[in-house]
Amino acid sequence: TCGDMPNTNPATTTLRALEDKLERAEACPANLYVHFGAEPDNLAAVRAAAQYPRVKALKIFMGPSTGHGGLPPAAVEAHVRQCAEIGLPVIVHAEDLERIEAQAGRHPADAAHHGDWRPLEAELSAVRQALALAARYPVRLCIAHSTSARVVELAERSGIRERILVEVTAHHLTLATERIVPPEDNRFKVNPPLRSEAERAALFGRLAGGIDSLGSDHAPHTLAEKAQPYAQAPSGIPGVEYQFPLALTWWRQGVFDLQRLIDLTSGNVSRFFGLNKGALEPGKDGDLVLVDPAAHWIVGGSGDRVASQCGWTLYGGMALQGRVEATVTAGRLAWSRAGGWPAPDRPEAERGASGSGGKPPAQAGDGCCD
Repeated sequence: TCGDMPNTNPATTTLRALEDKLERAEACPANLYVHFGAEPDNLAAVRAAAQYPRVKALKIFMGPSTGHGGLPPAAVEAHVRQCAEIGLPVIVHAEDLERIEAQAGRHPADAAHHGDWRPLEAELSAVRQALALAARYPVRLCIAHSTSARVVELAERSGIRERILVEVTAHHLTLATERIVPPEDNRFKVNPPLRSEAERAALFGRLAGGIDSLGSDHAPHTLAEKAQPYAQAPSGIPGVEYQFPLALTWWRQGVFDLQRLIDLTSGNVSRFFGLNKGALEPGKDGDLVLVDPAAHWIVGGSGDRVASQCGWTLYGGMALQGRVEATVTAGRLAWSRAGGWPAPDRPEAERGASGSGGKPPAQAGDGCCD
């Protein structure tokens, strides 16, 4: 199951772009949900998009990132208030625009100093703002791609912990600024940035308790795009295909137990977004992976090829334990190590839609979506 973010080209901030994306997703062998994007002037579109079964949240960029310039505080509050009214969860990219802009011209323009241009305090400031809004308006809030254990601590002290999902990515758990050698290596450029080894280690220490979900923040920019000068090179790291294998490895290493593995990779996020997944129980969707927990393998080694179309990974050479052997979606084999991808064969009922592209049921007075 994938939750697709809105900062694509075109951005998923209009109903036209949403319907186009949903139509393209019809042949996807996995479950694809879409997070709509917030703009300063698209409150009405967000309200309409929330009626689509596959739209599970509104993504708000509080600071600039690839494909989005960030929203001013007044617009952020307006969207949070409306989402509380309509029951739509909010995902925030938490970086304070003003604190980022205050760093202009103060640091060398290279990937090794990207974390200076976008300091941790900018993230923590935005998290404080988002938590304050979520306390004022009863919305479910996902703090995406958190980079510091201090984010977990802020959530724990918020008084609304039961409505907060703290998400962390594999790259923030495994990579640190000390790894960026040479400093011009834009493959490591990502928003929010990688932090110091001390911050990474403290964040990793919250895997056993405090972090709610492992996300990929998958951004498959090509090596040619990354080879541009720092200011033009897009931010983002690919990694969706190695996220679960890394989690399996941490489980096998004793970082957490099996139930915690399930909660981090499917259980908590399913409960937060209201998905009928995350457990093997009567009435749940028949989605599961079959794992060989004893398998040892090397990222990029024999038998492993990067599946993402960008063709590269920062996890090359990592030794992993535990490997997915097959994926089952809605009770049907979607992929296996032995056979690859079967031909698409998904009944209409499994596509999660009552109409083309996952449109909401028609109501009296409905016209064409624009």
